[in-house]
Amino acid sequence: MKEAFTSGAMVLGLTLAAIGSPNLAHAGCASLDAPLKPGAGVKMPSVFRPADSASARLMPVSFDEERSEHPGIVGLWKFEWLTKSTNTNTNPMPDGTLFDFGTAAWHSDGIELVNSGGRDPKDGNFCQGVWTQVGPRTFDLFHYPLLWMNGAYGGPVVIRARVTVDRSGEHYSGMFAATVYLASPTQGHEFDETTPVGTITGTITATRITVN
Repeated sequence: MKEAFTSGAMVLGLTLAAIGSPNLAHAGCASLDAPLKPGAGVKMPSVFRPADSASARLMPVSFDEERSEHPGIVGLWKFEWLTKSTNTNTNPMPDGTLFDFGTAAWHSDGIELVNSGGRDPKDGNFCQGVWTQVGPRTFDLFHYPLLWMNGAYGGPVVIRARVTVDRSGEHYSGMFAATVYLASPTQGHEFDETTPVGTITGTITATRITVN
């Protein structure tokens, strides 16, 4: 079991290694058919695109009827992220590799907080995101870890996900795309997204944590 486990940090390292990055030792929590950022050369899964749009964007919409009729995302969840290649994005590891696991708190104010079990706490295992509802029991997440390893900052990681809560309200599932960027801890360049290193795609499953 231990041999089969690969932490999120190790997976990101494999991504860097797969494309020959010389920064691996120093770096530091669908189909791909729409650019993440003009000129970036990295694509986003079409699941994150509105059908009538050529670019990825979140669209806040009121679903009050669905919120009152169906369970919501707000609460504490234990999650598991597994890698899965897509038609146009081949991950550098086999499908089903454990990308990350941990707990995620989705707050009613649209903030999401993750305690990653796949990252060493000394490298930073807490990260944040924002979410919006895009359909009945369906939610888009923009998660934004800052990648550290061995005491050095590597850059931001842009993770977009779409998940759907089942009718029981006890589970959700969906997919994610995580893109690693190289940046430097210097003024004005900490959050650079001009140098994409690679993208990992995969699936998400989660179970609600309750007091019972």
